[in-house]
Amino acid sequence: MERKKEKIRTAEQEEMLKFVSVILVVLACVGGIYLLTRAFVTKDLFNKDETKESSKVEVNYKSAIVGNIMNRPYNEYYVMVYDTTSEAASELSTVITNFENRTDEAKLHMYIVDLHNKLNADFYNPEKENKKATGVSNFMFGDRTLLKIKGGKVEKYITDLAKINEELNPSK
Repeated sequence: MERKKEKIRTAEQEEMLKFVSVILVVLACVGGIYLLTRAFVTKDLFNKDETKESSKVEVNYKSAIVGNIMNRPYNEYYVMVYDTTSEAASELSTVITNFENRTDEAKLHMYIVDLHNKLNADFYNPEKENKKATGVSNFMFGDRTLLKIKGGKVEKYITDLAKINEELNPSK
């Protein structure tokens, strides 16, 4: 005769099995909620290529805000202040591009301050332009301004487009 072997579990073993099964059910629910959130709320579960591209951050070291004009890391440099969305922006962009394409070693660094940026908007007032400004506290710009900063001080303040072009791209 064959005897059947019965497994006898103690009360503690039964409680442990219930506990483990509850933990597994909770983990499965949390994992399901996570996957549903990624799939339907953030929509990045199946779009791996798009999320990699959208998370790229580019830093433009040539742009600045008015508050940082005087403390750039060079002793001598230019700062072009203008609204990049204005009608005259294309002319200034051409002048800046010609300057940046120069190959001479004496060429200074240039920073761009966009008056269209909300951080710079308080410093734009063509009627009250301050051509004798010496620091950030008394800067007030018109439509276009080229500053030449040397030793932490404003050396040149040019607003005329022809003079800006002549300063940045002198004829040899």
